[in-house]
Amino acid sequence: MGVRFLGALLFCLLLPLSVLADDKPSAGGQLTAHEEDRHPAASVPAAAGEARLPAHVETHHVLQLGDKSLAYTATAETIPLTDGKGETTAAIFTTSYLADRAAAARPVAFVFNGGPGAASVFLHLGALGPQIVETPGNGAPPMAPVKLIDNPNSWLGFTDLVFVDPVGTGFSRGKGKDENPDKPFWNVRSDLNSLSQLARLWLTRHDRWASPVYLVGESYGGFRAAALSKTLADDVGIAVSGVVMVSPALDTRILHPDVSNLMVSAFELPSYAAVAAALGGQARADHATAERFALTDYLTGLSQLPNEPDAKDPFLARVAALTGLPEDTVQRERGRVSSDAFARELRKGQHQILSLYDATVTRPTTGNPWDDHAGDLILDGATAAYTAAFDIYAPEALGYRTDLQYWALHHETAQQWNWEAADHGHGGLGLALASLQSALLAHPQMKVLIANGRYDLVTPYFASRWLVDQLSLPDSVRKQIAPRVYEGGHMMYMRPASRAALAADAAALFAGRDAAAAE
Repeated sequence: MGVRFLGALLFCLLLPLSVLADDKPSAGGQLTAHEEDRHPAASVPAAAGEARLPAHVETHHVLQLGDKSLAYTATAETIPLTDGKGETTAAIFTTSYLADRAAAARPVAFVFNGGPGAASVFLHLGALGPQIVETPGNGAPPMAPVKLIDNPNSWLGFTDLVFVDPVGTGFSRGKGKDENPDKPFWNVRSDLNSLSQLARLWLTRHDRWASPVYLVGESYGGFRAAALSKTLADDVGIAVSGVVMVSPALDTRILHPDVSNLMVSAFELPSYAAVAAALGGQARADHATAERFALTDYLTGLSQLPNEPDAKDPFLARVAALTGLPEDTVQRERGRVSSDAFARELRKGQHQILSLYDATVTRPTTGNPWDDHAGDLILDGATAAYTAAFDIYAPEALGYRTDLQYWALHHETAQQWNWEAADHGHGGLGLALASLQSALLAHPQMKVLIANGRYDLVTPYFASRWLVDQLSLPDSVRKQIAPRVYEGGHMMYMRPASRAALAADAAALFAGRDAAAAE
């Protein structure tokens, strides 16, 4: 989920670990015994009155992918992290899917969402896992009651999958005597360190150090994936074979730009134009023209705009024509239309407000949309849908039963997140981009897929493209990067056609095909 959690989104019981003895097999698979003997550290006694979690539960399933059947094992488990004194500091919940009778060299992908504060359930039950929530074709969130279906585009067809819920999300919790034991993990460095240790422990527990390792992250999870591509190699000895970033937040400084940062408005403009064309019924929008204007005449026009521009200023008229907004709105905003203003003003006459997560999806609004505080249709709808879906899926498919609440989205995490280390990086690139650049230079065969939705106003596709272009890489390395734009928004995978296209592009990356050849 998206970086807009910093403003729009952006729960915590102490997590003890224990083994429940009365788990029963799910309807969808055969449940095996807990494995305390194999993983003795995974079980920690629970204090009286605290919620209890199974430490390790396995079920066995078969997934039909086209004309082939894939037998796999699903493992839901909590993995404890410890400090230098050997004391448990947190327990991280993961759901793993491993193909049965697979070659030892089968890749394994660690998957996480963003926020900060989002659990992995969005990518898990939205795009990659063996089962997903059924969604309509237009990108709107599913209506209750949700329906889980087999995923014909599951990434399990080409990689084993490990879905990771960072501390303070899902069932993952900090442990200690602090009033909020999750909070020490709510900063950029501690988050990366905990995920690095989680990856190391998982590979050790599952005997998978010989497997190629991939990272998949959405939104702030994309920031995590880019930063981890270097951190994993430096800190725990894991050389990453590939990175997939879905709607990534590659530079956190553009989230709250100052008045001198004109680039943020330029990044948003092509998405505005695409949304206006789509809602206006244009079958073939001229995306190239909007992109060219955004980096040329638009920047020049903004920098030269007088303090009180004339209502008939030709520059403002051009912006209005491109974005579909009234000229007086563009004049009021002085050409720099925020995403909130665009979402409220574009369909104001139709009494509709746009979702920031896919601006072609609208809902009814009041006569004055600026008085509307009903929330974002996709963010709120998807959060409710995927929370309910996991509450169904965990006991029925995974055989994982607990009274602890599964937090798909944790608002407090975003509100208290310490971003200080995010801006650190060589040459002003910031931590994520600098780490990605270093990892690509150190491991020039590493492949990168950057997936964006065309109608995303949270992390616009044009920002990803421009930021990656700033990396100082030779052509032989740059060709390993594949930028892709799909129909849809921040969670473009909620559209079945885009979900299938994303899976096909990811399969090409995991197969080692060059980015240029996959286009």
